[in-house]
Amino acid sequence: MTLTRGAQRAMIAVFCAAILAVYAAAWRTPAIGLTYEDGVNLVTAESLATGHGYSIRSLPSPVPQTKVPPLFPAVLALFTLVSRQAQWLKLVPLFATAGWLALTYRILRKMGARSGGASLLTLITAAAPTSIFLATSLLPEPLFALLLTASLLMVLEDRPLIAGVFAGLATVTRLAGLPLIVACMIVFLTHRRTRAAGLFTTAAMIFVAPWIGWSLAHQAPGDPATNIITGLRASEKAVVLGANVISLFESPFALLSGVANVYAAFAAALLFGWSIYKRRQLIPDLFVLLYCVTLLLRVEPPVHLMAPVLPLALWILWRAVRDVKFQEPVAAAALLFALLPLWADGKRLPATWRNGVFPAGDQAPDDWRRLEPIFAWIRTQAPPDAAVMANLDPMFYLYTGRKTTRGFVPDAYRLYYAPPNSQVTPDRLRAEMNANGVGYLALAPDAGFPESAAYRRSVEALERGGMIEPVPVSGLTADYRLFRVTGADRY
Repeated sequence: MTLTRGAQRAMIAVFCAAILAVYAAAWRTPAIGLTYEDGVNLVTAESLATGHGYSIRSLPSPVPQTKVPPLFPAVLALFTLVSRQAQWLKLVPLFATAGWLALTYRILRKMGARSGGASLLTLITAAAPTSIFLATSLLPEPLFALLLTASLLMVLEDRPLIAGVFAGLATVTRLAGLPLIVACMIVFLTHRRTRAAGLFTTAAMIFVAPWIGWSLAHQAPGDPATNIITGLRASEKAVVLGANVISLFESPFALLSGVANVYAAFAAALLFGWSIYKRRQLIPDLFVLLYCVTLLLRVEPPVHLMAPVLPLALWILWRAVRDVKFQEPVAAAALLFALLPLWADGKRLPATWRNGVFPAGDQAPDDWRRLEPIFAWIRTQAPPDAAVMANLDPMFYLYTGRKTTRGFVPDAYRLYYAPPNSQVTPDRLRAEMNANGVGYLALAPDAGFPESAAYRRSVEALERGGMIEPVPVSGLTADYRLFRVTGADRY
């Protein structure tokens, strides 16, 4: 499909202006607390920066960090040498996103896209609400996407050693990089380039093998299953696999609009099947296929981890339709498709202005003006050695300086695939309080978190049972509360 030069320039100018405005609004949102993982990443980075090793220092009893690959926290730790303000640390994912989008344009051109098509696909990716959310949160996906794209570009430019280095770094950012290593090895072997395959694999495993060995050596016994191969019963495997298949095909529409839709999933399955049949390409098709299979086997919805390969998925569709006979309907559909993420961004801006949060999905965000009085009370009134329980415990640790605990270890199967969530119970929270000497419990809506409703019910049950009592904090509504644990000596 060919767009006139004037139309391309006008489209790019409008897109860039709108996208920059949304990124500027999203930049003003809080740096942590929008997900559970952003706080964990910063806590781990601070542990590295202060010389306490690769551990979770926010817990009453610190433990080794075996869940999060080390590269992203290590990069954050380096940035903390310049500034410890979490807001400025968001430059790490923002710069990574800028680099990723630049390499996305290059790799699309390398794979055969014309300049107009490569620009349009890159701008659609940049405008996706999920891309903006990840770029302005302390999450590793932007860095992972940058390294992943760099590795694929080096493979296409026939530079196996550098490609292996980038693939290894991508994998120690997110373990979902393992399919990249496998796919690139197959590409080299398919072309009978054994030496290149050896160079690539050796370079990648120099980074990957130490991390896998360390995490396995320090993994706590009895941790919940993270994939359907090594854990879960047969019926549970089927439930996870079926739900992930639907979520996987929902992800392109969900990433661009922030809303999951089963009809969009069905349409996406048909479109991608037709596109691959119509026009195949070894790179990136093989990598995307192996990557998707890996996501299907994880005990976690795959939507966020599809964001790094969104431009490759869009390329699979684009290359199949760009040369069809009837160009006008295709051009109109492409322009409407390009406007979808901008429309979704516009819907999120009112929540950003009102509550200071650029939401990732269609959930109403927490009001951060209601959280600050709780943080301030704990900082000024709670003893320095007090322990606090909260659903988003890393966030409370970072804002208050007090040791924190969540009160439960989430089981991903129960969390995402077996509602209502029964793993958060009053008995479990009370046992955690006793084990860790918890003196205070903070409650917020935690909108969008699967366990938030069960957490609130359990806290209310503890209050009715007289195990916790409200702490008067001015300016709070019923959804934002602070409790003192009764019977805790000193508190």
